[in-house]
Amino acid sequence: MMRTIIEQNVLLYVMAAAGMLGILSQVMLNRCYRLLIREASDAQMEKKEFMKKLKMRFQTDRKRSGDRMNMAVFLQKNLMDYRYRRLSLHQWKRLGAGLFLVSLVLGAGGVVYSMQTGVAQVHIRHIYEMAAVITAVTVAVDLWLDEAYKRSYLLTVLEDYFCHSGVSTDYQEVNLETAVTEKPRKKAPAIVGIRRKSDGEQTETRAQKEKRELQENMMRLNAGARESAAELEQNRERKREILRQMDPKEQERIIREVLAEFLA
Repeated sequence: MMRTIIEQNVLLYVMAAAGMLGILSQVMLNRCYRLLIREASDAQMEKKEFMKKLKMRFQTDRKRSGDRMNMAVFLQKNLMDYRYRRLSLHQWKRLGAGLFLVSLVLGAGGVVYSMQTGVAQVHIRHIYEMAAVITAVTVAVDLWLDEAYKRSYLLTVLEDYFCHSGVSTDYQEVNLETAVTEKPRKKAPAIVGIRRKSDGEQTETRAQKEKRELQENMMRLNAGARESAAELEQNRERKREILRQMDPKEQERIIREVLAEFLA
């Protein structure tokens, strides 16, 4: 059976298929990095899911840690958690390396078997040639894509965004709300029955005071809603991460328990 596979060049086709799939996985990883770099660096483009979640997590972590926040660790952690077509960036890289090794192992196994069973030397030479071609193409594609540089460039762009334009944009509205809510506290208390100051400046009327208090309450409600949304999204991410780490049987058991409790 194995001898027939070698003599009919089926082993060569399998080696080539594994090598090409490994190269394709590296191309997919490169495409992912290009999309993330484009989304992070283009200030005019509408931010997509990755940047929206990253900004929300940044706001939450910044509130917790303040000036002690480690931006490099924050970005590294979120890139590790990012999923592109259900695989993390590290899993895409490992997939390419694994398929390349599978191709070489198949070739080595074919050579050993051919030497032990006396298969013609021409078939052994073909296996060597195929392994050399796969290795050369894989190395050339890896050098051309330069995944390490793209990852480093992406981290640099993200750090520049959050350390410069991102922080000022995200917290401009929060600082404005703080200034508005603190400004009335500095005013002197109004005296009942006095409508104007001694210098002729008109004091705040009852209608103006009610309007200002309504605006302040609306700002507080909006800030509380944004903070609640950020905490809710973080809880959802935490639950998703826990479910990803479980095996399928454990996930199925938990889902059944939740449904049984819901339908009870």
